[in-house]
Amino acid sequence: MRTKKIAFVLSIISVLIVGCQTGKMVPGLYWEQTTEMVSARGDTMKYDQRFYLIPDKFRSERLGPNNETFLIVRMDKEIMINGSPAESLYKEVPFAEIIRRQENRKESVRRMRAQMDTLPPNLRVMMEGDVGVKWEPERYEAKETGEKNNISGINCEKLIVTNRDSLEGEYWITKDFGALDTYGKNWLGIMGIVIGGPQFDKHKLINEKGILIAATVGRTKITVTKMEKKRISENLFDPPDYYKKIEVPVFKPRLPQKDTLKNN
Repeated sequence: MRTKKIAFVLSIISVLIVGCQTGKMVPGLYWEQTTEMVSARGDTMKYDQRFYLIPDKFRSERLGPNNETFLIVRMDKEIMINGSPAESLYKEVPFAEIIRRQENRKESVRRMRAQMDTLPPNLRVMMEGDVGVKWEPERYEAKETGEKNNISGINCEKLIVTNRDSLEGEYWITKDFGALDTYGKNWLGIMGIVIGGPQFDKHKLINEKGILIAATVGRTKITVTKMEKKRISENLFDPPDYYKKIEVPVFKPRLPQKDTLKNN
C-alpha cells in the first residue's frame, strides 16, 4: 500500500514538473565550469558556473551562497540581461550601448598608448603596471603542441597562446563536440558582446581550434567539469515574470538645437 502511495506522489510531482516546462525545448550545449584564482598574497577564491547555449541565445550562471548571478545574451533581441536571483532583480542593456562602451574603452586605450610613446622606458613600465594597459598592442598567436589529455572525460589537445612572443597561457581544447557555432549559430557574435576588447581576439583564436575545456593563465585556473549535448528550455533565456526590471541609463546623442540648425 505504501509503495502505491509513493508511486502516486511521484507521478503527481512529475506532472507538475512537466507542466512548469512550458518553454520550447531546443537542442543545445550545456556545460559546468570551476574557476580558481590565487591572489598575490596567496588567498584563493573559487567559484562554479553553468552555461547554456542554443541558437542565438546564451546564458551563464555564477553560483555562490551570497553572490549568485546570471547573464543572458539574446542575439535575436540584441540585448544582454544581468540578473540577481537573491534580489529578484534584472537589467537589460541594448547591444548598441555595449558596443558604444567598448568603443569608448578602445579610444581610452589608444590615448594611453599615445601618452606612453612620450615616456622613457622606466616610466612606461610603471604606467603599464598602474593602468593595466600595455604600451604595444596585443599580438596573439595560438600554437598547437600535439600534447593530448583527458579532462573530465573529454579528449583534449593542448594549445600555447603567446602575446608578442611572451607566454599568455596554456589552454586545453576539444573537438569531440564540434564547434560552438553548431549550437549557438553565431558564437563569435555572442562572445563579442560578453568579452569584447583585446581578450576577444585571443578567444577567437582559441575558438577556431576547438571548444575550451581548461586553461591556466597566470594565477587563474579554469576547468570544465561537465559538458553534454542536451535539449534546453527557451524559458531559461528570459528572467522570471516576478523579477523587477531595473532601468539602465543609456547614452543618447544630443540633438542640435533648432537655432543652430537655422544658423547653419
